[in-house]
Amino acid sequence: VGSHGFNNPCNSFRTKRSVPMAVSSSFRWLGRRSRAALTRRSLSSGAEDQRKPDFLRGSFVFDPDASAAVKEKAEERVKEAMDYKQVVENATEAELFNRLALVLKDSRGFGIVDEDKKLYLKIEKAAQDLEMQYGYKYDSDQLIGGWRLLFTTSEQYRNMGGMTGLAKTPGSKLHSLFQILRSEDVPSIKFNEALRSLSSVEEAEALSQEEPEGTSATVEVLEVFGGAKIKNEMRGIFILDKIDEQGRKFTGVDQIVTEADSGGQERIPSPARALQICTYISADDQFRISRSPAGTLFVFQRIDDIEDIFSKMGLPKRGGSTWSSFFG
Repeated sequence: VGSHGFNNPCNSFRTKRSVPMAVSSSFRWLGRRSRAALTRRSLSSGAEDQRKPDFLRGSFVFDPDASAAVKEKAEERVKEAMDYKQVVENATEAELFNRLALVLKDSRGFGIVDEDKKLYLKIEKAAQDLEMQYGYKYDSDQLIGGWRLLFTTSEQYRNMGGMTGLAKTPGSKLHSLFQILRSEDVPSIKFNEALRSLSSVEEAEALSQEEPEGTSATVEVLEVFGGAKIKNEMRGIFILDKIDEQGRKFTGVDQIVTEADSGGQERIPSPARALQICTYISADDQFRISRSPAGTLFVFQRIDDIEDIFSKMGLPKRGGSTWSSFFG
């Protein structure tokens, strides 16, 4: 699931592969000339202040203790931040995860519904605390398996109501979303098909020497007609990218999608590419946090025997629902 925008008929995965996640200051755009101009204006205004009566200096707040009050408030905020940092550093993994779980409990719909936007700041903070203290400590083999999406801050998913946009059609609603990573042999013909689906020759050449880890599927389950389920599935292969950034080692799941079953139709050509970087897997191996290259958050829960889960919902174990399977 990528910023998670597959650029395909279902239009839900980001296609450009890049490495996260540099955060740049919003002030770095200032060149030397701009900074010099700001400095001159600052010095000039300072000189003008010296000529103004006391009651006109600074802001138009006629409180002689205003500057002291502002300074005191700033010092309080710094102390609060330091205290919070100390609490986080001393917290156990279980304590930090419980903070994340409490936010997830308040979610009305995977972070995709508008009501969940008010949770974004809280869940980002809880996730960042976990990533900072206990992230980047996992084996890449732990990524293999079935995962249910619990929450995402993906704007594209929110705009589409899910992976395909079909959840916004009358009589339909999103039931669940899954990511499935299967470690299995990928025939060379299938790998070459995936490479040919990429948007540029340069991309294909860069990946041609890589070893595919297995096959991938991203699944959207919709509830329609008073409770019946429909399964849409996007399929392809995936490669595990080992990334080392500033001493932190983590793994990116690079998915190359070639086809989809969607809206009752089978094997729709759906060339797309998505990269998700795993930043945290819980000590019990049951929960995972991943990020798109842009930093979009995805929280997953491991699902064992995922094919049996689909079967119990009356859905195909592999592949999407077709009109014949739905009405058959």
